[in-house]
Amino acid sequence: FETKLINTLIFKFLPVPLFRNVTLKCLTEIAGVTVSNYDDMFVNLFTQTMTQLEGMLPLPTDIRSAYACGQDQEQNFIQNLALFLCTFLKEHGSLVETSVPIEMLRSALNYLVLISEVDEVEIFKICLEYWNTLASELYREVPYAGTQPLFLGRNRRGLYQEVLNKVRYIMISRMAKPEEVLVVENDNGEVVREFMKDTDSINLYKNMRETLVYLTHLDYTDTERIMTEKLQNQVNGSEWSWKNLNTLCWAIGSISGAMHEEDEKRFLVTVIKDLLGLCEQKRGKDNKAIIASNIMYVVGQYPRFLRAHWKFLKTVVNKLFEFMHETHDGVQD
Repeated sequence: FETKLINTLIFKFLPVPLFRNVTLKCLTEIAGVTVSNYDDMFVNLFTQTMTQLEGMLPLPTDIRSAYACGQDQEQNFIQNLALFLCTFLKEHGSLVETSVPIEMLRSALNYLVLISEVDEVEIFKICLEYWNTLASELYREVPYAGTQPLFLGRNRRGLYQEVLNKVRYIMISRMAKPEEVLVVENDNGEVVREFMKDTDSINLYKNMRETLVYLTHLDYTDTERIMTEKLQNQVNGSEWSWKNLNTLCWAIGSISGAMHEEDEKRFLVTVIKDLLGLCEQKRGKDNKAIIASNIMYVVGQYPRFLRAHWKFLKTVVNKLFEFMHETHDGVQD
């Protein structure tokens, strides 16, 4: 911090493609250091790096596509960028909120949102860890605020609201497979019963569920809006696919208990009606097997709702007996 190392790294090496990966790693190491009396240096490190970044990777860039088409070096750059931003914002988040222009913080968060969409689970895990920390911090500050506006200092929730709406969408679209789910699509596109548990996927699901629960507590109307819209897109066919339906239903199941009982009731009635309608609408054993397993999964995640609504429980039990006659691999389980 007493030397010109940071300036040299940012201005001399970061813009050079050959050195930018190593440089970002060095900057990440520096960002991970916690010392109290060098706040100005950290602010400069962040603002100067962000300024350089906007020249190298302008913000409207579709990072997901760029990653998919990129060479190893470019893919590593995106991973290193995720590490840098997550490390810096986790260690020095409050400093950035108070001492850095607000637009620059928004740019950093937008980079992270775009990187979170990249189809590479290891990069997603890096971003997920930061989103989890951020959502849990914001929730713990004011646990039961619901949707009321807050007027606290610079209103941290307001500051992050727009970005968290995007993160909710990503979490719901990418939800990992929970442990209880048995009917899966194999590599050949066939619907089969799964016998081997994938511990990586289970851990990812637990972290994503925790993050989405915090995000739902922060603004349950937005979570409900996204889920209802995505379900409509399943019903009207615009987003219909086994994978999309699965991830959506796993996300719906994951937030059990995060809404008020009345909201939960209204939301679930819509969800189950739509899913039952979808089951009637789709032809073919595989389609019905996937929808059936999703209905049972969602219903099984909401015992509070079933206990309070016997008529609904009766319908579900009848459906359950219907599915028990299903000879398809895994549905009975």
